[in-house]
Amino acid sequence: MRYAILALALINPSFALAEGGPWSAPQWAVSTSETHGPFTHATTLYVSRSGGHDVVEAVCSISDRRAPKDAVIVKAKGRAQMAQGLWCGGAGKLGTWCVDLVEGATMEWYDRTICAGGPAAFSTGD
Repeated sequence: MRYAILALALINPSFALAEGGPWSAPQWAVSTSETHGPFTHATTLYVSRSGGHDVVEAVCSISDRRAPKDAVIVKAKGRAQMAQGLWCGGAGKLGTWCVDLVEGATMEWYDRTICAGGPAAFSTGD
């Protein structure tokens, strides 16, 4: 079994990364949040695998802690894949991101967005 895993890791380096965490499940999620003054930005990327890339549904929100019922929620679909050791993708109007597939790694966004950056928490939804 070890030789099979080693062989797959040599053929496809992203396999080695995917072996050790929730992101190896057929469906998984990554979430983060950050606070700016009275505002909390929250992001969850729901991920499933399809045709050599990850299909992503991004859900980003901003809520004002002074009036939490009035949260702004924006959803978009996108794709992601491993690139230079990071998991990167884009979700249309919400922008593009990269994050290392390691619990607590920093999710970074590269466009103007309402989505949160910061320490990533991964799960399978179980």
